[in-house]
Amino acid sequence: MKLFVYAFLVCSLSFVIGHNMYAQEPIDYGSNHGNYVTINDTDVYYEVYGNGQPTLLLHGGLGSISDFANVIPELSEQFKIIALDSPGHGRSQHIDTLSYTILSDYLVAFLDKLNLENVNIIGYSDGAIVGMLVSHKASDKIDKLVFGAGALNPKASTPEGLDLLRTLRPEMLPKAFAIAYKNKSPNPELWEDFVMASKKMWLDEVWIPSEILPHINSEVLILSGDRDPFIPLHHTIEIYNQLANGELCVVPKLQHDLFNHPESVNPVLIRFLSDD
Repeated sequence: MKLFVYAFLVCSLSFVIGHNMYAQEPIDYGSNHGNYVTINDTDVYYEVYGNGQPTLLLHGGLGSISDFANVIPELSEQFKIIALDSPGHGRSQHIDTLSYTILSDYLVAFLDKLNLENVNIIGYSDGAIVGMLVSHKASDKIDKLVFGAGALNPKASTPEGLDLLRTLRPEMLPKAFAIAYKNKSPNPELWEDFVMASKKMWLDEVWIPSEILPHINSEVLILSGDRDPFIPLHHTIEIYNQLANGELCVVPKLQHDLFNHPESVNPVLIRFLSDD
């Protein structure tokens, strides 16, 4: 979930840059004349593509809508894709404090503001965590959830990864992350504050309380790469085993950057979201 600094060093930077090889026409997802909605005095940016059942895309840590640039074209042929930049991320306005609880509260308010019902959520990494919390808080609004490359707490990582996270500083990240942030953010001068606020969130002891998992009413697809170096498979299975309405898909030969591989994940997403 872009939780640990070495995740930023080995995962594809195409998420951040927003490069899209698969669209028939070049679309700069995340910079495509979207809309803003004001929630708690914060302007939240989003883009809409396609028609059909509303399907919300929630990006990963330090990321933006462009995390999903490679999967939006095909998914938008099947569903009404609503991709947003979480508060403090991408083109959305800065907020002083980041936490998964705060972000999920914003998302519940987002659903209300747009009068969205019977919504699917596809969450990646941090977005998967937020999506699970939203599915618990707004169970009457959520149909299905894809929980992609997520975890319950920072201890899901290796001890080495956690130690590395504790020492994370903005200057340790590839320059592409700072460039992407400053090119999009309405608050480009707050890059370092943003990184440190994200770090604080990642070091919270609990991201998703395990006791809520059996009470998630939505159908949940736990999606993981079999070579994810940050989330052990046994932790992914642990999450799946606690769900009342869960499915598990472990995709061969994929690491953490699931949504950079539409040829592997789009058929899975479309099947799961389309099944009655």
